[in-house]
Amino acid sequence: MAAKVVLAFSGGLDTLIAIHWLRTVRNLRVVTFSAHLGQPDGMAPLGERAIALGASAAHVGDLRDTFLQEYAFRALRADAVYEGGYLLSSALTRPLIASELVRIAEEEGCEFVAHGCRGVGNDQIRFENCMRALAPDLTVLAPLRELKLQSTKDDVEYARTVGIPLTGIRREVLSIEQNLWGASIRLDPFLDPWGEAGRETHVMTTPPEEAPDKPAHVEIEFKKGIPVALDRKELPPIKLVDTLNKIAGRHAIGRLEMIENRISGVKSRELYEAPGAAALYAAHAALEEITLDKVSARVREILSREYARMVYDGLWFTPLRESVDSFFDRLQRDVNGTVRLKLYRGGMQISGRRGPRTLYRPDLLAHCGEEVFELAALPGGLPTPAPPPVTTEAADNPDSATADSSSALAPPTPPAPAPAHPAPAARTAAHGRRDRRHGE
Repeated sequence: MAAKVVLAFSGGLDTLIAIHWLRTVRNLRVVTFSAHLGQPDGMAPLGERAIALGASAAHVGDLRDTFLQEYAFRALRADAVYEGGYLLSSALTRPLIASELVRIAEEEGCEFVAHGCRGVGNDQIRFENCMRALAPDLTVLAPLRELKLQSTKDDVEYARTVGIPLTGIRREVLSIEQNLWGASIRLDPFLDPWGEAGRETHVMTTPPEEAPDKPAHVEIEFKKGIPVALDRKELPPIKLVDTLNKIAGRHAIGRLEMIENRISGVKSRELYEAPGAAALYAAHAALEEITLDKVSARVREILSREYARMVYDGLWFTPLRESVDSFFDRLQRDVNGTVRLKLYRGGMQISGRRGPRTLYRPDLLAHCGEEVFELAALPGGLPTPAPPPVTTEAADNPDSATADSSSALAPPTPPAPAPAHPAPAARTAAHGRRDRRHGE
């Protein structure tokens, strides 16, 4: 009997080609897995489509809640943003999908695991890093990489050659990946860094010029750094993020265009949308400003960048990521409270924040030019005093100025014993200091 392979199946043309290649070239029995992560077009037909294309079994899993609670919200707590902009909406799904593929491989007795990634880009590295960490005994297959298909145009030509039906395949959306946390959009005309993205390239947000002319105000409550309520109403994670996506998206929040450094170092122009996630990140950071102490906030900035790099590079299943998560588990214990945001035509403004244990103390600030607490009580103590001003007499006699400055800052120190045979110049200088001291 032929060996089995489990394939990550999205229903796109890339995975249709993968099923065909695995069956006809590698002579494998194909088991598919499709993850529901909040895609707008639903998941119902994917299992049937896989079976119609020759898969021996098809698994479909609703991973939305797990995705948010175990992956997206962990990144939110860590303030993980790749290169200052990307909120990791696609990168965060890869370790979750990989773990499910490994689980199904064990359940179905598969010797191989496959994905539809090309020989370029980040996802092949992310998936294979995760696979090696979780199940090094499984052999990873990458049909599109083996076929050297580098673009959507290559996919279409190959599909026509081998007779894969293209009914229902829309070329323009093949490079748009959307889930609850955001959308990653890469269209061929948008690769030129001088070209402007058209209105049709955005799927989650209204253009700013078409957004409502009145702002929206939302309140987001956090417990231990995790969002739990929207506008004073507690909501489960899926409902909270979905609702915030709609509100923020309507007001053009969360659009991003950036030139991004891929894992390989190649630069790529990317278009992202993350309306709900952008609002959550802004609110979470605002709450941390009143709940984290200065040193913790400084260390958090360093580890936030490293956390984002680990997610982006597919290094989720590593001791380092687990250790950094432990740091954020402790750090976020006191990140509790509510933040109010004002959303208006692509812009966000923090209009209020409060919490039960805040470090913000207006009573410790200066009033009428007077400090209400002792500077000596600060962690660093008093600042180093400046040297006293040089008087006219000191300017005429530099040695005197040195002595006066020293005596002003500390009691005079008795002179060290003169050496047995001091040099004449040294003896004269020493006697001069003693004479001045006696004169005082």
